[in-house]
Amino acid sequence: MNTDVVNALGLAACLAAASWGALQDATVVVPPPPPEPTTAPTSTHTDVTDARGKPVPIAPYARIVSLNTVSDHILLELVEPGRLVSITGLTRDTHPRAWRFGERVSVGRSDQLEAIVALQPDLVVVSQFADEAFMARLRESGIRVFDLGPMEGVRTTRANITTLGRLLDIPDRAAALSRRFERELAGLASRVPEAAHEKGLYLTVYGDTLYGGTTGSSYADMLHYGGVHDVAADFGHTGWPQYTPEAVLAMDPPLIITGSAMRTALCSHSTLRQLKACAPGGRIVELDAASQADPGLGIVDSAEAVLAAVHGDRGE
Repeated sequence: MNTDVVNALGLAACLAAASWGALQDATVVVPPPPPEPTTAPTSTHTDVTDARGKPVPIAPYARIVSLNTVSDHILLELVEPGRLVSITGLTRDTHPRAWRFGERVSVGRSDQLEAIVALQPDLVVVSQFADEAFMARLRESGIRVFDLGPMEGVRTTRANITTLGRLLDIPDRAAALSRRFERELAGLASRVPEAAHEKGLYLTVYGDTLYGGTTGSSYADMLHYGGVHDVAADFGHTGWPQYTPEAVLAMDPPLIITGSAMRTALCSHSTLRQLKACAPGGRIVELDAASQADPGLGIVDSAEAVLAAVHGDRGE
């Protein structure tokens, strides 16, 4: 997938920006050195291989910096509060559940290398968009770096939970979080049977360009668990497609899920105004951008918002 397309999307805020984030300028107070680990790993393996094939030792890391929005939320659930010393600027500034992170600082871009080093982390968790040179400089400073890999929705989130549990030598905590995540997804799926799913499409517009999110992205999961049958998948689209107006008109869904304040931009378009969703009886559901941008544990919240908007009482 072309990362330029990803960066152009509102959903790019949950991917490329998820790795680096929009950062807040904060004065970083140099903390005391991390305590020495007091427990030996319980795993029979000595390391975990990251998404770039780099082995990273299993250890109860004491000071963790997250440069990945998915790991922000997973780590908050897995480790003691004092061990997660920094999160992404995107989570800090825009996520609906940012309040759960308290007063943690947010750092993330490579031009804040010194600020990250000043936090004295023993582990930095990044994503597939992290620059190799930046990662190398962290390693040169004696910091372990782990690339958690793609952030594509439920499938990768399941794997991310397990991977972080292994890396931090807390598999039991990870298993408990996985069970909770699965229960929440199962609860959503049980509210509206698939036969009653409404046909719809995720669509957003930036400038004169139309973008979607379908099979292989977190938006497909948001639609599925939100009780919406993804029309884009029926037409063979995958990932984060860029559409022509004619392609959208060919799909012509009666329901469109989009970002806030997008209805006017879509339905005032010379071609798209012909869509069933723009006509009387059609529906366009506008979601807050921050609510739809989390490709990790937040899929539960975004799907719940879609359920409530599309299915009303049945989605509650």
